[in-house]
Amino acid sequence: MRLTIYFLLGLFFMLLQTTVIPWAVPAMFKPDLLLILVIYIGLSESLVRGAALTYLLGTLHDVFAGAYLGLYGLVFLVLFLAARGAMRWFDTENSPLLLALVFFGTIFKGLLVIFVLGIFADAGQVWPLILKNIPTQVFASLAAAVLILAGVARLQRALGPRWRVPGLQRLDRDHGF
Repeated sequence: MRLTIYFLLGLFFMLLQTTVIPWAVPAMFKPDLLLILVIYIGLSESLVRGAALTYLLGTLHDVFAGAYLGLYGLVFLVLFLAARGAMRWFDTENSPLLLALVFFGTIFKGLLVIFVLGIFADAGQVWPLILKNIPTQVFASLAAAVLILAGVARLQRALGPRWRVPGLQRLDRDHGF
């Protein structure tokens, strides 16, 4: 059931990223909603199910909005594995951890895209453009993550203790949101 919800949420985020957000926000300030979801899945799902889901979401992103098939499938899979690795050392029910992982994940994603394109594709000199946009991408993704966390915390308070979001059980005023 959770995987279906994550998948539908990923499709919704993909739809927003490819239709509404480019129309409403300048290109350099677009948040990466799928990155936030991939990091969240990395903190809350098992290795096999989460890896399969993030690879599927990345591949679907490539099909609908990417130029190189498989690029974001690989990048999202590596980001998922990095989030799973961070899970060993940190408290996963900590909303500032999600924000820190979004910060570093956005930087890592940009570097991964440069690396993968440099090795597997004849993409020319795209790396200066990607590097130039990383700071604004970090800001936009952090702002989106803060808004998403605040919305989830508000939903949890409104719907009561029976409605729980995996990995974010302690979203309240005592823990930052």
